[in-house]
Formats: sequence, C-alpha cells, structure tokens
Amino acid sequence: MPQISRRPLPKHIQEKMDNSLYEAVSLLKKKEEVIQFIGDLLTKTEKVMIPKRFAIAILLSKGWTFESIKDRLKVTQSTITSVAKTLELSGGYRKAIEKLEKSENFREFWQEIERLHFRTSSQSQAFVDEELIKKKLGHDKKTLV
Repeated sequence: MPQISRRPLPKHIQEKMDNSLYEAVSLLKKKEEVIQFIGDLLTKTEKVMIPKRFAIAILLSKGWTFESIKDRLKVTQSTITSVAKTLELSGGYRKAIEKLEKSENFREFWQEIERLHFRTSSQSQAFVDEELIKKKLGHDKKTLV
C-alpha cells in the first residue's frame, strides 16, 4: 500500500506539482500517449483498481446493485461504498461518464455488459432471444439513458 511521507511538502509546491500533473494529462491528445503515461505513472495494482473504480461508478450510475457489482467485478463492499459516496458528493465521475456516453464504442460495450448482467441475473431469462433483451433494456435506442 502506498504511503505518504510524514514530512509534507510546502503547500504551494504541492499545488504546483498537482497542477503539472493535471496539465500534462489534459495536453495528451492521443489515446496511445495517455496509455503510455498512465502505464508509467501507476503501479501494477493501481492499473487494475483504478479502472475497476471507474467501472463501479458507471454501473452505479446505471442502477446496478452493490451485490451485482461485487459479484461481477470481484470488488469489496467497502470499495463500492467509497465509489458510491464519491459519485454522490462530487462531479468528476459523472462528468467523465457523461462524456463517454457520447462515444459509440462505450455505448456498445456497456450495453453488452447490461445484456450479460440481465441474462445472468435471472435463470429464467438465460435463453431469451437477444433482440427481446435489447428491447427490454432499451438498447434499440441510440442512448443508454
């Protein structure tokens, strides 16, 4: 687990470091550049957990239950609770989700996840025609919302 030094930096220096990071991320325009930067920046564990946390936020915003998220993503109740609290109190997750929802690849991927969840959450629905599931979940429309 990462630890923060007991000897903190002066606040103005910490703020400049933070701003440099945020600016660097915002200046990276190509997906490959972002992937390389994130790959260099994060530990192996962080590379697994950060996308999971974001997926939790997406699933919560889509109305999934804690239990379903826990089962599908193999995360703890406390991780889901932490993300849920942040999702409720802050706007960062919501803004990113709103922007992603406009992406066709994102929409198709999460619709596929929702259909899989629908099939696996109810044994009686396991052999229902894919088109019926799409219609029931509203996936025949152009938006997830």
